[in-house]
Amino acid sequence: MSPPVRLARADATSAPRFFELELLDNRYPALHGMRVLAIASVVQYHVTLLFTLEERLPIDPRWAAASLRVFFGMDLFFVLSGFLIGSILLRSVEESGSQGVARFYVRRAFRTFPLYYVLLTACALLVPLTPGQTRHLPLEYAYLTDYGDATGAPVQCACAHGPPGSDFAFPWGWSLAIEEKFYLVVPLLFFLLRKLRGDASRLALLLAMWTSALVVRLLIFSSRPGWTVDSLSDAIYYRSHTRYDALVAGVILAYVHRRWRAAIARRLERPGARAALALSALACLWAIVRPDLFGERSVPLVLVFAWGTLTSLMYFACLLLLLHGDGLVQRALSAPMFRRVATLGYGVYLVHMLLCAWPVAAVARWLRYGRGWPMSAVWPVSLALLLLVSLAVAYVLHVLVEKPFLRLRDRLAR
Repeated sequence: MSPPVRLARADATSAPRFFELELLDNRYPALHGMRVLAIASVVQYHVTLLFTLEERLPIDPRWAAASLRVFFGMDLFFVLSGFLIGSILLRSVEESGSQGVARFYVRRAFRTFPLYYVLLTACALLVPLTPGQTRHLPLEYAYLTDYGDATGAPVQCACAHGPPGSDFAFPWGWSLAIEEKFYLVVPLLFFLLRKLRGDASRLALLLAMWTSALVVRLLIFSSRPGWTVDSLSDAIYYRSHTRYDALVAGVILAYVHRRWRAAIARRLERPGARAALALSALACLWAIVRPDLFGERSVPLVLVFAWGTLTSLMYFACLLLLLHGDGLVQRALSAPMFRRVATLGYGVYLVHMLLCAWPVAAVARWLRYGRGWPMSAVWPVSLALLLLVSLAVAYVLHVLVEKPFLRLRDRLAR
């Protein structure tokens, strides 16, 4: 009778296991909370962008401007990706050399490709595309959305994340295109670092790479006069060759954290050292959200620094504090709930614009014009609804698409 008993137990547990999340690694729990904050900032940006550009809902201009100034959640994703991938590769290269790099490529491909291609293909087959969107589909399949004819138009001083109606099926895929190129080349960077002797030369190389992105942006900026925020955004904000410094900043953080973790932790036990880091992050934040501090004419030049350099410095300081502390903020960001939400973050990012453009926008119009709600209530309700629906859809996609490929990845890349 024992075989049937084992079978019954397996049947009893198979369904719960099927519905369980394949949770992210929990080595740095506070970073899950930061990832959730990044998700929320990107989603709120897109809600405002859609309501102001597409739906023409009467949002208070001051509120819209404040919302669209919080554009830097995407840079937080970049820094976090650089740090986490850098940490993985530091361990892999040191422990298993080229074999670890091959394993890295396999694991990245099975983590990022399946859900992106499933959703892009479904969108291409089920949604009527414009001629421009059809023309750009090959670029999107090749992760070259960042080099299309037009990625979208920004609003105010914030950068655009590809508003609905642009010539891409997934205009917000520009950030994924940048990250995929980073995944492709970053193992080569670590082999180059191994060739160098000493921490000073390795950090010098990394800092030179980080600075080079700003140099490229400044060269583009100086190539012609009369930049507007819109034209500068199209030329600089979405492009891989101008936006890699936030990713490199994450790699630098990973290197510093791995090499001098104990020494940094001792230094940051001093309140003065922590205060200095916090104040530097706040100074960067102030310059990012108020690029007009030096006058309206200087805004494009300030944005050249804000789109990568200032965000890198700000998040470098913030993450360094989170990685070496045990305060109230770190404990709050380490809550188990955030790990679950962060696990679904990739799916939320892929689906939220599709959901925002139809069901959430329809609810917003009904609340505003059908029920007479003020926009001060419609906006937060729409944001909460979009986050909840996106999480629900992302969960279904995680179970049906992501988990099977993650299980296959684990078998192939042991």
